[in-house]
Amino acid sequence: MTELQLLSGSIADLKWFKENSPKIREDYEGEFVAIKDKKIIDSAPTAVILIKKLERRGGDSNLVLIKHITPKGEIVIL
Repeated sequence: MTELQLLSGSIADLKWFKENSPKIREDYEGEFVAIKDKKIIDSAPTAVILIKKLERRGGDSNLVLIKHITPKGEIVIL
């Protein structure tokens, strides 16, 4: 897979995440989710646990979009 294909897939996954964030929040509030090919492939309460789960399944955590689903009403300051 080329770098351009990886980037295109990441952009598509991010767009899908934004479009579906209300439903995702309902199902995964407070968790970290791994997104690939416009679907959630795994979730966990922490990023470390999620990455370990992906690696145990033989996946590369660098090839998926990982997002934290902020609980409703919680404010994140970056």
